[in-house]
Amino acid sequence: MTSTSPGLPGHEQVTILRAMARHWWAFALRGVAAIIFGILTFLNPGLSIFVLLAFLAAWMAIEGGTTIWQAVAGKGPHGVWTWLDGLLSLAAAVALLLAPGVSVFVLVLVAGGFAVAMGVGRIVLAFRVSDVLLGVLGAVTVLFGAILLTRPGAGLLAIAWIIALEAIVMGVVLLALAFRLKRLDQQGRASV
Repeated sequence: MTSTSPGLPGHEQVTILRAMARHWWAFALRGVAAIIFGILTFLNPGLSIFVLLAFLAAWMAIEGGTTIWQAVAGKGPHGVWTWLDGLLSLAAAVALLLAPGVSVFVLVLVAGGFAVAMGVGRIVLAFRVSDVLLGVLGAVTVLFGAILLTRPGAGLLAIAWIIALEAIVMGVVLLALAFRLKRLDQQGRASV
């Protein structure tokens, strides 16, 4: 039996869970939205990537605008670096919007280079700790990165499918959590 008296161990977790349970429907809504997004991404991966780029551009524009506003308004340290940060963020947002095809291509190349570097690091670590599985993971990561670098079109499609799969899995987990929270909410209301 879990006590809900303030100050006792577990009280904070129970309080948080009960607050979450009252809004179980929000988790269900997020789960359904994630599943729909995942399915739509599988059906039209190219459009989904451009939507993601549009959100990234909007975020960068907001980031750049607020950084410049802070520099102008004198909120916090604002030197050359703050101005540079804001202007670069705005420039990146404009570049994403004006040349989305090039932006996607560069994004895939950066992801490929990052994967190769991370994979090489894992292989080196695998030799240092004598772990075969870590070495295999590093080799797979290098292979994935090499595919992205040599075949960016296929890599872009793979990235879209990974995003779609992750969204669907996340949606299913959110729905399961929502129904669990709904049961907890019903139990809490019945005991009152």
